Amino acid sequence: MDKFINYESEEFKELTGQIEQALNDVQDVRDKYRPALADERYLNGEEVMEYLHVSPRTLQTLRDKRMICYTSIGGKILYPEKELQQVLYDNYRSPELPF
Repeated sequence: MDKFINYESEEFKELTGQIEQALNDVQDVRDKYRPALADERYLNGEEVMEYLHVSPRTLQTLRDKRMICYTSIGGKILYPEKELQQVLYDNYRSPELPF
């Protein structure tokens, strides 16, 4: 006797679960995708604040004092990721041992 797949079958439930997981994965990739400009990845202000763990005011101060690089395109301020990494590397201070 042949087995049929219907809405109540385990195979169908497993398949729909896999489809939902694939859809969620595609949406995550789409949300995190940032196209490169001139082979450089740029971050918006929200991403930079999360990346550097700073407030909007601190980000503004870093920009005003020209401590971090940025560019304005179409009214949006973007920050080159490589430049932010270089600023972090240049200003890194290793923790001193308490001994």
